[in-house]
Amino acid sequence: MDIFDKFLKEVSYKFPKGYPDVNDSKDMEMLKSLMEEYISEKQVLKEGSEVYDNTIKRALDVDEIPRSKNKYQWNGSGGSSFSIQVKQDDKEVWDKLYNVAPPKKGETEGETKGVGNGEIALYWLYNYSNSGVEVNEGREGDDPDLFFNGVGVEVKAYSKHTGKIGLGRFGADRENLALLGVIFGINTLSKTLGGDVGPAVNPTNFLGKSLPAIFKTVFDLEEVDLESLAGKYSIFKTLKDNIDYINKELDNPGTVEDASKAIALKLISSKLSRKPGNGGYLANVLKNGDIKFFAIDLDKVKDSDALLSDFNVKQSAIYVNFSKLFG
Repeated sequence: MDIFDKFLKEVSYKFPKGYPDVNDSKDMEMLKSLMEEYISEKQVLKEGSEVYDNTIKRALDVDEIPRSKNKYQWNGSGGSSFSIQVKQDDKEVWDKLYNVAPPKKGETEGETKGVGNGEIALYWLYNYSNSGVEVNEGREGDDPDLFFNGVGVEVKAYSKHTGKIGLGRFGADRENLALLGVIFGINTLSKTLGGDVGPAVNPTNFLGKSLPAIFKTVFDLEEVDLESLAGKYSIFKTLKDNIDYINKELDNPGTVEDASKAIALKLISSKLSRKPGNGGYLANVLKNGDIKFFAIDLDKVKDSDALLSDFNVKQSAIYVNFSKLFG
């Protein structure tokens, strides 16, 4: 597939007919605009990859980057999760690059903490092999760490593929933070009115499996005739408005289990839909060359029995067991 065919495949869905009509002037204007944007993005990515190339040359003290001696699996967008092992005759270069990081953006020396272990090594392993993959780095805004043939790949370096992997803090997701505040606030108020003097549950630190009990207080209050009480007491109007807000944001869940899964999925999706993107991958890269590519399929997650048991929030950061949800 040449670059123009690849471009058309990526953008055709944006046109009313599912493809650009050469006889439609509006389609042609849109096509021109999309092509200019596409070309601009590819140029930015190429510049970024040159930074990685220069970093590799410095780390290996070479003028020309050596090629990987093997071909490695790549499933592409929307594929299933898979694992690879760096072959022995590639391990010498892999080991030298595993802890290497490029300089800060705009600089030519030093390293940046914005790039973790394994990212440069993974870039080299695929980009300098006959695996049929063009790898570019993506340090712009909400870009994932790498792009494999245009598919987002977020790179982590946890010591094992099982257990929970952090997705970062959700502090910037103001809408989700506000929604959590309302849900947990109603829970606290309900417990206080009921005489429960136990410790309040914090929306920035909780286990996914604790959500059904929290939502039960919301559902219990919903059964009260809050509309009648609202005319006499403003607090009940506020409660009703907040419960209506929760139902709207979570698409009117029918049960506490539905509501719990809906908010968990909302938090996870807010992160993964951007980095690496639905259809992309999270690659956990071990020092020994054992690599697991977890395929991100958010439709699959919403029906998973592990959604609540393998998800939690700690100090406003989201943690997910990828081996259970995406393995």
